Amino acid sequence: MITKSYEWMKTYLPGILFVLLIALLADYLGSTFPVVGGAIFSILIGFIIRQFFGVPSFLGPGVGYTLKKLLKLAIILLGFSFSFSQIASVGLDALVIVIIAVISGVFLTFFISRLAGLHGNIPLLIGLGTGICGATAIVTSSSIIKAKEEETLYAVNTIFAFNVLAVFIYPLIGNMLNMSHHEFGIWAGAAIHDTSSVVAAGYSFSNDAGDTSVVVKLIRTLLLVPAAIGLSFLFTMKSAQNDGVENKWTAIKKSFPVFILFFTGAAALNSFISLPENLTDQTSSMAKFIIIMVMASVGLGTDIKKIKATGLRPLLVGLISSAIMGGISLALVLYASQ
Repeated sequence: MITKSYEWMKTYLPGILFVLLIALLADYLGSTFPVVGGAIFSILIGFIIRQFFGVPSFLGPGVGYTLKKLLKLAIILLGFSFSFSQIASVGLDALVIVIIAVISGVFLTFFISRLAGLHGNIPLLIGLGTGICGATAIVTSSSIIKAKEEETLYAVNTIFAFNVLAVFIYPLIGNMLNMSHHEFGIWAGAAIHDTSSVVAAGYSFSNDAGDTSVVVKLIRTLLLVPAAIGLSFLFTMKSAQNDGVENKWTAIKKSFPVFILFFTGAAALNSFISLPENLTDQTSSMAKFIIIMVMASVGLGTDIKKIKATGLRPLLVGLISSAIMGGISLALVLYASQ
């Protein structure tokens, strides 16, 4: 037992500690510049280190462990921040708006990406990031469909450009249209990708709008559960068919994202027991920090030559699809308020 623990620490701990140091720096920068956020700083720092200094081979196992294993822990911890009462507090209209916006956002982005000539996993990743919950959806989906590191990085950076613009543009549009605090909160939560940008835009409009936007964003994030299960099913069936596997259901059981069930269980626990707020705040903070570590792993594993080969089309697709989703969400919110 001691020998195995020593071997594990020798293999994985150096890389994990290296990622941890990057995450600490990124988290500090993110708190200083909240418009950008710690996750983006983390992925950029990791990316710069990889390109200019390289990553020693002895750090590789720990970096990979963070990306594949710790991400699942972060998703489970996020579950303790959700409760069914939060969903009920924003009303049925908000729930319907979120579902329509997410579904249309994912499929329209995928369709636009294909029209733009994008291939591989990038169209799907950009679609999920745009429609559901930004970088968290992209990295979670990447682990399920076995996407390449450069595909994951490109998808994250694509939606980042919209996040920055949304923080400034959404409040301006909301004031121009004389939207109520509740209306703006639903719109921001349903259309803006990452939670940090939702919070920045919502609370810059008003405190009430900020509170509503956070709850709506949480509802959106919950849709990651059926999305992850569906991706696992489709990816496994396709892989089993290509590999000539006869028992496809056995393959599905082996690759099923069990951590999503733990996420759902954590949310249900908080719904029925109502866990202490200080506990849920701590689990949420831990999850967000681990996600920052995961982003560092993505950056450290990305080759700039492969990104250059992809071109600028994904960035343009991300901006177009984000604008379309923002328009759809706005139209739904204004229609529901009539």
